[in-house]
Amino acid sequence: MEQKWINKMLDEKYQAGLFSRLVALFYDLMTLAITLLIVGTLTTRWMYGQTNAPELNDMVMIREYILEHEFHLFVINWVVLATVAILIQYVFPMFSKQTVGMKMVGLYLRDENAIEISKVQYVKRELMKLYLFPTLFLSLKKGKRPLYDEKSKSYLLK
Repeated sequence: MEQKWINKMLDEKYQAGLFSRLVALFYDLMTLAITLLIVGTLTTRWMYGQTNAPELNDMVMIREYILEHEFHLFVINWVVLATVAILIQYVFPMFSKQTVGMKMVGLYLRDENAIEISKVQYVKRELMKLYLFPTLFLSLKKGKRPLYDEKSKSYLLK
């Protein structure tokens, strides 16, 4: 692509601002919360089916019995919830290089040459985003990119 078109595509007026980033984050968190709520309900029902608790009518007693005598069921529950959270938030978006929130808001990622970023660059960006999350709030002005976007050499465009 010619440099003129690259500069035009990566112009500041096409870059995602703080508001659109926060809306995408809100949709990502809602998707994660709903998914964890559904999976948590299913794994809790599974735990109650697997337990050998003597009193099956009182949920508080069942929970206390599992906590004292069958703690491995809680560990399995937590492992399943953590695995689902990692899959929803990091693994599945890696294939399309967009999170659910980015898709709903209409944001997409490009590199310095205005082409779609690679999976390695996406993973690098996500890891930096975890580490450098507070720098998002330093980019309150439109056109000012967060530090993790600058370091991963990616542009979030709308």
